[in-house]
Amino acid sequence: MQYTSLSSIAAAFDDPAVSVISFDIFDTLLVRPAGSEDVRFGLLDRRFGELSASHTNFAGIRKLAEEQLRRQIIRGELSKEDVTLDEIYDVIRSDFLIAPDLAAAMKEEEFLMERRLCRPRASGAELYRRALLTGKKVILISDMYLTADRIRILLDDAGYRNDAGLFVSSETGTRKISGRLYLDAAAAMAVRPEQILHIGDNEESDVRAARKAGLRAILLPGTMDAFRSHGCALQVRKLCRDLTDWEKAEREPGISVMRQMAANLYFDDPFRPFDPQSDYNADPYFAGYAALGPELFALTLWIAGNLERDRAQNILFLSRDGFLPMRAYELLGKYSGRQLPPAGYLHVSRLAMLPVMIREKADLFDLPVDLSFQTPRKMLRLLSFCLRDDAWSVLAGSDWGGGAYPPDQPFTKDSFCHFIKCLAGSAYDGEKHKSAVKRITDYLLHNAEAPLCDGAALFDMGYSGRIAGAVKEASGKDCRVYFFHGDGSGQFRSEAAHNLQIRAFFDFNPYMEATMREYAYLEPAASCIGYAEDLSPVFDEGPAPHYADTAEKLQAGALDFVRDYLRDFGDPGGETFFRYHSAAMPFEAFLRFPSESDRKMYENVLIDDELWGGRRDISLRSLLEARLRKLPDYAKERD
Repeated sequence: MQYTSLSSIAAAFDDPAVSVISFDIFDTLLVRPAGSEDVRFGLLDRRFGELSASHTNFAGIRKLAEEQLRRQIIRGELSKEDVTLDEIYDVIRSDFLIAPDLAAAMKEEEFLMERRLCRPRASGAELYRRALLTGKKVILISDMYLTADRIRILLDDAGYRNDAGLFVSSETGTRKISGRLYLDAAAAMAVRPEQILHIGDNEESDVRAARKAGLRAILLPGTMDAFRSHGCALQVRKLCRDLTDWEKAEREPGISVMRQMAANLYFDDPFRPFDPQSDYNADPYFAGYAALGPELFALTLWIAGNLERDRAQNILFLSRDGFLPMRAYELLGKYSGRQLPPAGYLHVSRLAMLPVMIREKADLFDLPVDLSFQTPRKMLRLLSFCLRDDAWSVLAGSDWGGGAYPPDQPFTKDSFCHFIKCLAGSAYDGEKHKSAVKRITDYLLHNAEAPLCDGAALFDMGYSGRIAGAVKEASGKDCRVYFFHGDGSGQFRSEAAHNLQIRAFFDFNPYMEATMREYAYLEPAASCIGYAEDLSPVFDEGPAPHYADTAEKLQAGALDFVRDYLRDFGDPGGETFFRYHSAAMPFEAFLRFPSESDRKMYENVLIDDELWGGRRDISLRSLLEARLRKLPDYAKERD
């Protein structure tokens, strides 16, 4: 029979031929965010270093000791099929010259680590609950070196009650893979093997071996097996194939943990509906947790490291792109135990800082605008901070007049230059401009929420550095500046013009344009367009309908990932190290090669860009697809 849901598995419990229902424990009833033994043993290294003066790789010793015992079993030197944790640590003490008290302490640390990481798998817990409701005996069978008493503690912590029987290979000396542990359990329960229905996640030991021993067996696929079978994040390999070795990156402890966390979250129920044509099931929360979350976490750690190196007094995240990194930074401070510099949030934008970006009339010719969407009427509104109140009437009487250029017709390069020349010559108001600049300065230095001070650092998604340069110029403060990435030539000009010291998380220009990444990172709220007399930010009329729907789900997933990682592992060190660019690859691959199905996340999302684009109804999906059509797909060309 093909089992395609938890309900179909539970229905098998009612078979009158079944008198005992058996469950595997690890990865079936209990899950851990560190699925690999290498990673779990690595978590012991820091504690070993704290308890001893040795620089020995304890994770390596732990693994070698167990392998040594298992080789003795293969050679017939031990007359049993499995080993115990006590035996493993006896070898660590005797063969690797670890002091007895230190070995005993590390054995206890290993159990405490398991206890900290193990938590119930919801689908396994539901099946276990339904098995108990049948009134039949429910037993547990596990290949594990921990004792039954220790495993009971883990089960109790997770809320599992078991009175019928717990059969563990470390105590019976037999294992599931040989079938003998199953037969031992049947004998102890005084039933025939075919009267036992076993549920487990391992195709070999929980299904084939159980059936060979005469039991009935059903596979409850493991979370990581489901993650892999659905091809989640396969596009990462496509992105990395000519850049970096993704197979090696997956073996970095932190990357292994990140993938396991995503698998445990989304495939607790391995039968959940999943679009086979997608990487993330067109689910923005899952994309946020599995892809955006790791990149955000790496970016946050990078920011914190730079703040420490620069001895920054505080950090101000610039709206709106700095919103999500600021939230992650707050989580890092809460869970890591680090004494991080205080954080604040500056309400700025290109439009709000435009009065500072324009020093002289000549700067009006270098406005950051896309002329194909800007019109004279829009331009007068954008530049109202430095124009006479009767600017339109004044223009009508200048060379601009005569009806040659309709107010709502988009500019050409020639008409724009003519317009600016007339504007600067007849409608520019220098005193009004100075007043606008002063208000910006006052906001930066004296606002109640996040005043700028000496020794501050700024974070922005980056690009040209115009905003960072304007902040420094208006405030007079020498700030460190951290970008996600710059745009090359524009960044270099800003660095030279404002003597900026800019560091970038990505020291290159990624192919996917900034808007797609910004949408995931920015605050899903109205943009700041200026400052009132009381220095409070003035906001525009707000985003278009549905603007925040996908962004909020992406961000919720990403922040949950950061919180879960810090909760389970603390501040990453040698135990769960990962390279920042490795953590960024899944989300960058999602941006660069989104499946057709996953693009549905952006359905009906309209964004606004009044300064550059001159529009408030830009379709994010259309923008994404237009960009993708322009980008080369070298990997596809070579296939």
